[in-house]
Amino acid sequence: MNARPLLALPGTLLDGSSLAAVLHGVDAHTLILGEAASLDDEVDRLATYAPGSAVWLGHSLGGIVALHLAMRHPAKVAALVLLAANARDGRDSSQARRDAQWALASQQGLHALAHSKLAPGYGLAENDTVLASLVAQAEAVGLPRFAHQLTYARQRPGLLAPRRQLRVPVLCLSGEHDRLCPPTQSDQIMTLVEPPHPAVHRCLGGAGHLFPMQQPALAAVHLNAFLHRLKDHCP
Repeated sequence: MNARPLLALPGTLLDGSSLAAVLHGVDAHTLILGEAASLDDEVDRLATYAPGSAVWLGHSLGGIVALHLAMRHPAKVAALVLLAANARDGRDSSQARRDAQWALASQQGLHALAHSKLAPGYGLAENDTVLASLVAQAEAVGLPRFAHQLTYARQRPGLLAPRRQLRVPVLCLSGEHDRLCPPTQSDQIMTLVEPPHPAVHRCLGGAGHLFPMQQPALAAVHLNAFLHRLKDHCP
């Protein structure tokens, strides 16, 4: 469908299954975050997967990393699709929260972290069917990658101060009830897109941070419309 390669980046402690339903029918390659020890090195590693310019889709931390990649390797980025992401500096978020997550995960395991910290933050009840998938994905990603992912969240420089420009088409999808990356943070990303590049933000009603898993069909509609629009712009 899309003329350029699409590379997908799941969020913290998420693997390809978190985006599978959104990407159904789309020719995409999913890359799991957390191989390199620093954000810059991870972005350099990811950039090698794009033979030329590619469409990068990122959810949560994946979207944050995609934004950093667009700054560090602009020739590798034809467009961005950012799901529940933000352009904030890592220093603007709680290091104490990240430290507490790491302490719990390293002492009691990723299963405990998913149940006691991640699920409440995502608005999931203990009987939510998504919780089992969340736990399985966290354990599949593993502690070493999680440690690196926490480092990326801390090291991200952000695009708001100093203000940076995005010179590619951008689609932002946000969840109406997302407490981690509320819709206003997608609005901030929209202001960074330099005309005449398309900048589209769609807020999904009733959705939370995990809408790629909980409302994938709606997210896929907006993704496919954006990819069709990009196809008209690709040589």
